[in-house]
Amino acid sequence: MNSEKKHTAATIFWLIGTTKDLLAPLALASILSCLTRLISLGIYVLAGAGLVKVLDLQGIAALQSLGWGQMAGLIILLGLAKGVLRYLEQYVGHRVAFLSLARLRRRIYAAFEHQAPFSAATRNSGSLLARATSDIDKVEVFFAHTLPPAVSAVAVSVLATWATWTQFGEQPALIVLGAYLLIGVIIPALGVRALRSDATIIAASRSAQNQLLAEAMAGVEVLHGFHAGNTTMQRLRDSTSEAGTAALSTGKITALRAALTQMIMWGTLLALFIVLGTQGQLGALVILSCALVPSFEAVRTVDGFILGLQDSLAGARRLHDTATRRPAVTGPARPEAMPETGELLIQGLGISYGSSSVVQGVDLALHPGEAVALVGGSGSGKSSVASALVRALAYTGTISFGGVDITAASLEDLRRKVILVSQEALTVRGTVRDNLLLGMEGISDGQLVAVLEELGLAAWLAQQKSGLDTRLGDRGARVSGGQRQRLALARALIREPAVLILDESTSALDAATEQLVLEAVERRRQQGMAVLMISHRLATVGQAQMIAVLDEGVVAERGNASELLAQADSLFSQMAMREVDRIVPG
Repeated sequence: MNSEKKHTAATIFWLIGTTKDLLAPLALASILSCLTRLISLGIYVLAGAGLVKVLDLQGIAALQSLGWGQMAGLIILLGLAKGVLRYLEQYVGHRVAFLSLARLRRRIYAAFEHQAPFSAATRNSGSLLARATSDIDKVEVFFAHTLPPAVSAVAVSVLATWATWTQFGEQPALIVLGAYLLIGVIIPALGVRALRSDATIIAASRSAQNQLLAEAMAGVEVLHGFHAGNTTMQRLRDSTSEAGTAALSTGKITALRAALTQMIMWGTLLALFIVLGTQGQLGALVILSCALVPSFEAVRTVDGFILGLQDSLAGARRLHDTATRRPAVTGPARPEAMPETGELLIQGLGISYGSSSVVQGVDLALHPGEAVALVGGSGSGKSSVASALVRALAYTGTISFGGVDITAASLEDLRRKVILVSQEALTVRGTVRDNLLLGMEGISDGQLVAVLEELGLAAWLAQQKSGLDTRLGDRGARVSGGQRQRLALARALIREPAVLILDESTSALDAATEQLVLEAVERRRQQGMAVLMISHRLATVGQAQMIAVLDEGVVAERGNASELLAQADSLFSQMAMREVDRIVPG
């Protein structure tokens, strides 16, 4: 078995294992599907028997003995039964599908949660969740439209072949069986590898298009401002070319299979006409012709879901890869409890991305109630250090809090005591309250309003008719960048962390508002909260007791602002001079 087949088999077993407790209702849906198809077959056979009776031909003795009223009554009863069974089949099948999709969504979200935030961010995060959601929806084909049709196709073809053999003889049965095998097995197998490849290409192209569209919508003002709309549209058109070729290939294979199916169906009728006609069994020919209509329909569904199954499995393979990928950071099996407060100690910290080393040998200590600043140029490794402190990425060296190595503590415990507020302030669809709490309990509305007031958001909140119940929309569409940053900081402050890390988290604020925010942080620091400040603006870090200057991933200088500025050739002094020059040129 080659690697692709092994991958597909592993994906299928993973899907079944994820939803194995739903196999019983899925089996029920399959039984209902079989009964629906068989009843449909019975209706057509009764109709054929009626036609034979009208033509006064010899057919099936048991059916010919029925009166017209009995035939009509049976057809009506079977029709009603078919409707009820069809409804139950759809209800059970789709209920299983929707429950399965819900399980998959939870499974994939859990995988993202374990891999987040850093590994997800480095894997095309703009379209990662959207692509996973699309893949999960496609997997519905696997659950709702694969097993029940396949089981009913087998059941109908076997029963129809057996009935033909017992009622009309060996030759008609072999003709019918051959047609079923060709339509249900041979033709669906044609071009499967090409269809699988085309489905993968089309899915990848759709993901690229979704990403391009999301980026275009997010930056539509910039695109219009720089007249880049035509360029963006051309990129979208280019992204569809490979998918168009794959879709054309799929269309050709589908057309060929459809043409072959029609040829076999008509060829089967012709063969039966020759065999039964020469034997004078015209009644058998009429009944079989009627019976082949629903039986071929049942068997042809195999070809239909094979086409959908390739697209479904392409999405399922990506979901399987995501769900089974080893997270970059995991918590210990038996976590050690962290103290409520203590020293945050960094020793020999090293961080690499692949073969590229961005941080080497960083030593830093942060005591309760102390403010330490980490400064440096773009790409110096500041944000990587911040991410390591909350175990958002893998690192070498040692980081401890209150004497406990953070790798020995649970991720939940660590991230409850050490909170990182980054420049990209996250807001979720929901109310202001939802965004502040994010599931946290035990916080009153009064406490939320007090924190917002501290951060200068009281006037804005008062203008909102719904107050804390004001809905923000997607990505905080109703608030500015500065307001989003303050909401993110408020979310952190109400959790009363032992260590607060501010990574450029006031970059969207004006000087007056930034000072207001820093005063709120300073009040918390005086109450014992440690603060690690990361900023390009040196005015922001002036109140820090100690400043560490990162240069190419190494702590090149450390000391307070006065000490570093006293050294005219220090990196900190040079950074300060460049900042002054930007404000007062010359």
